[in-house]
Order: sequence, then C-alpha cells, then structure tokens
Amino acid sequence: MAILSAGAPAPTFKGINLTGPEINLENYKGKKAVALVFATDRVDPAQTQAVKALYLKHREKIELITVSRKVPSIAMAKTFLQSMGVNFPTLYDPAQGVYKAYGVENPVAIFIIDLAGNIVFSAQAEPTKVDLKALEDAIAAHAQ
Repeated sequence: MAILSAGAPAPTFKGINLTGPEINLENYKGKKAVALVFATDRVDPAQTQAVKALYLKHREKIELITVSRKVPSIAMAKTFLQSMGVNFPTLYDPAQGVYKAYGVENPVAIFIIDLAGNIVFSAQAEPTKVDLKALEDAIAAHAQ
C-alpha cells in the first residue's frame, strides 16, 4: 500500500494525545495547516528535540502533530515528553488506524494538510529517523 499523495483529502482522526487533551484533526480545519509526522518506532531524544525546535520555529503558521504506534507505556511516554519540554500534540495510535488511513506501513512519513483538509505534501522516509530538512522545507513551502 502506498502512502496518500498530494491532492487527496486528509482522512480525519481523533485519539489519545500524549501531551494534552484528545487530538481531533477537525479542530484545525479552516484555522491552521497541519504537519502530520509519523515518528520512528524507537525513542530518540535527539530527534525529539530537533522536531520540537521545528515546532517552536513554525508554530505560528502550522500545527505539528506527531503520530506514534509504539511506546513503552502511556505513563512513560508522557513523562518522557514532559521531561523533554514537548507540548505539541503527540497522537498515540496503537491500533494503527491513522497509519492505515494514510497508507503508512513503516514510519517515517510526513504529510502537510492545508486549511481545507487536503494533503498538499506527502513523503515517506527511511524508518530510522525523521528527515528534518524535508519536514522544514515542506512546512516552508506549504504552511499558510
């Protein structure tokens, strides 16, 4: 299965947010573009800090949401994210419903969703790290 491509409507979702209240993609429609990042399966503090830095740099024009399918436990994940100072939404998707809806079989994948709820950018990367340059370039090119 291939990941969804630019031009496709973004499948809506809601679920457990490891950094705050439930995430619902519909809450951003018409308000803010969304960078949806399917994260690696392993915990990587350096990657987490790098994604956090991108979030802080671009948070005025785009919401960044990471998606994880594997965490040691919800409590441990919340504690880790809090200790790293992460406050952007982090969706926990253990049943991989969001992964399947977007066609993501192996992380890492990046999607940019516009204000109308359409995918305007999508890319699959190697499963061991987020391509931070590709993510920042996509944000710069597609954020409102």
